[in-house]
Amino acid sequence: MRRRTLGITAVSAAALGAAAACGSDEDPTSEETTQSFSGELVIWADETRTPVLKEFVKDFESTVGVKVTVEEHVDTLRPDFLTAVEQGQGPDIVVGAHDWAGQYASAGAIAPITLTDDQKAALNETAVKAFTVDGNLYGVAYALENLGLIRNTALAPEAPATFEELISAGQAAGTDEVLTMEVGVDGNAYSAYPLFSSMGGYLFKDDGAGNLDPSDVGVDSPGGIAAFEKFAELGADGILKTTYDASNVIPFFVEGKTAFMISGPWALTDVQGAGLEYEVTAIPGFEGQNPASPFLGVQGFYISSGAKNAVFAQEFVTNYVLTEDLQLKLAEAGGRLPALTAAAEAFSEGNTDIQGFAAAGENAVPMPNIPAMDSVWEPFGRAQADAVDGASTGEEAATTAAQTIRDAVAG
Repeated sequence: MRRRTLGITAVSAAALGAAAACGSDEDPTSEETTQSFSGELVIWADETRTPVLKEFVKDFESTVGVKVTVEEHVDTLRPDFLTAVEQGQGPDIVVGAHDWAGQYASAGAIAPITLTDDQKAALNETAVKAFTVDGNLYGVAYALENLGLIRNTALAPEAPATFEELISAGQAAGTDEVLTMEVGVDGNAYSAYPLFSSMGGYLFKDDGAGNLDPSDVGVDSPGGIAAFEKFAELGADGILKTTYDASNVIPFFVEGKTAFMISGPWALTDVQGAGLEYEVTAIPGFEGQNPASPFLGVQGFYISSGAKNAVFAQEFVTNYVLTEDLQLKLAEAGGRLPALTAAAEAFSEGNTDIQGFAAAGENAVPMPNIPAMDSVWEPFGRAQADAVDGASTGEEAATTAAQTIRDAVAG
């Protein structure tokens, strides 16, 4: 691994200087004495990243002389961190998705991060924008993910160019289901978004520079209504079903009950384990409409606003996270495309799955990271489920969801 001797020396000197000042008789109000040094850096991560980080931080520990503790949090990492910071506790660093940034920043739970122009240029441009809130960068990206179309090539040899072709090919395959895509009884806005966007729907108006206006909700725009009418049509035809959820979408596909599945990289372990012949390609849009644009999710490292070792946290996040070594190890563990361009190129070489998801993500849009997004998931999902089940018309579903979102944002 590359060593960053100059940076490490500088940060060590800064931290040790702070430690010395804390134990001296200098004016306690001076800048030097406002810092503290405990000799430990604490990182919170989920069950996928924790094992990799535990191995990787050994190098940081030996080089910098700081003990690094990586704690695993399953399922409740996001709220656990926010609660801990509010109580003056928690880690120095937390690993999570970019769409947490708006909530964390508005709550004052995370600190801005400064990267050099060269460091930013080395990263995927969209990944940098994904962690930017109100002009401030709050996270350093390490991986990107998006949905794609996973196709059983023995049942459907050719990739469909349109969603209509997908339906025809799925019917011709003679399987129990044409397609599996998560909907569930409560709906699923994440899985629905590629089809929603193809019909021209949008969630919040984008000014063209990546800034979203939470007061401009597009769920009941002409494109949004058209999308919900399409959900109703696909539900009536049995293409989309609320009985498809996280428990059976992947099993249906690996058992050969369908030729097509809309899912993400997390599905490939089961697909490969089943020994299927498959290919990952872009989700096709509807004929004559826009391309299907899935959400782009970016994973990265945040620094807590209450970090006890802020200097070392900055060093770890801005230098060590941006090493090809770590990004490749995390990519191998999670199957996601690295955010560092050099690592992405190395990881993609000869990897048709990663290349397929990358192609599927060419039109992807970053999942909104503004706090207003929290008001979207439930009403959008419920409206989608109602449209698919025929409990309401597409227009009724879109109108109801949009008003619920507006009320929540305004309230």
